[in-house]
Amino acid sequence: MHPRPTRLAQALLALAVLLGLTAGTATAAAPAPAPAAATNRTLLIGQSTKSAWDDYTASGSGTPAGGSVYYEVNSGNWVGAGHAAYADFLTSRNATVQVGISWKDNPPGFTGGDENAKAARSRQVTQELANGQWADRFTRLTDYMNAHPGSMFLLRLDYEVSSYYHCTTPDCSSYKGAFARIRSLIKSRIHQDNARFVFHPVRGEYEALYPGDAVTDQIGVSVFAHELCLPIHDLGGYLYNGTPPTNYDTAALQCRNAYIGTDSNGNQAAVWKNWDYDGNVLKMMKFAKDHGKKMIVSESGMMNFTDDGADTSGLEPVRGATWVRRLFGLMDYRGPIPNLSGTYDLSDVITTVAYINLDFRYGWDGIQDGTFDFPPNSTWFADGRLSRYTDARTAFCQGLAARGFTTRCGA
Repeated sequence: MHPRPTRLAQALLALAVLLGLTAGTATAAAPAPAPAAATNRTLLIGQSTKSAWDDYTASGSGTPAGGSVYYEVNSGNWVGAGHAAYADFLTSRNATVQVGISWKDNPPGFTGGDENAKAARSRQVTQELANGQWADRFTRLTDYMNAHPGSMFLLRLDYEVSSYYHCTTPDCSSYKGAFARIRSLIKSRIHQDNARFVFHPVRGEYEALYPGDAVTDQIGVSVFAHELCLPIHDLGGYLYNGTPPTNYDTAALQCRNAYIGTDSNGNQAAVWKNWDYDGNVLKMMKFAKDHGKKMIVSESGMMNFTDDGADTSGLEPVRGATWVRRLFGLMDYRGPIPNLSGTYDLSDVITTVAYINLDFRYGWDGIQDGTFDFPPNSTWFADGRLSRYTDARTAFCQGLAARGFTTRCGA
């Protein structure tokens, strides 16, 4: 494992922040030599329905290795008919199926109330799962896996897990116990080795909730606009990643942060620089590598790129291409990490990417049926289909080829 910064280094960084040191006051460590690009990365397309796959393949962008669907503990079934149909399509091709097994969105036994009440029930359910309750709700899923031995199932044991929805104690033994219990249950019921268990936390809590090396096969991460240091607009004003943009270069559309380098005398010093990537994501990638785990971008897609809350129409063609280039650049990252010393080669950490490829103006399924739409001033009001944006699609095709994906445009 790479060493953590010393107390002296942390103090130097804090002092540099107070004094407003610039990048010119210190010297960055030399970048690591570029090894050969990783190969055999896999691309998953869509969630909720097959429409994302159809749109993607119709544009000549190649054949994905699989797709993503959701299954809920409450009903013990796929979240909806679209998810079931898409799973059937993917397994008919022996393709990879990422399954988000969720209880936080619709906790068993939840009788109503606000989000705080739902989160409280979700935390209770997490402990109940750790205790062995709700085992019957996994029968349909394991029967389905047994019926489709040719497909690999990447099982997220809930998605974007957090202490708010999943922890009953500070050490989060509830979620760790639930992860281990569900893994053991599913492995005891399937007749072949076609399951991989994915820990998919929110960016800031990956260490606190980590179920452990013995039970975790892969680590998942969501990558939308703010993970790639692109501006988002939230209620109340322009925000980056939920905080005022004091650490954000609005002209360059980049984060602004410091890492621990050395000055001209070889002493530790804060080095300020612009970043294309949120520091939590880079630290999470380092965490995965330190633990010998590969990562999957379990969810990714273009958000509303406006910084003033207005209708985003017109910005996607330009900022969408920037977003795509940064997404693929993340897979080849070599360099420093905010608040840490040294440089790191993270180019072999991410092996799978799930790109949603839906029109988010019409909700999470992208279907214009009036059942659930996002308003024009929402973060999610964006058409995320690559086929609509020439530059973004071109960048995506280039990224697939340059980063060693098995899916290639025109193939």
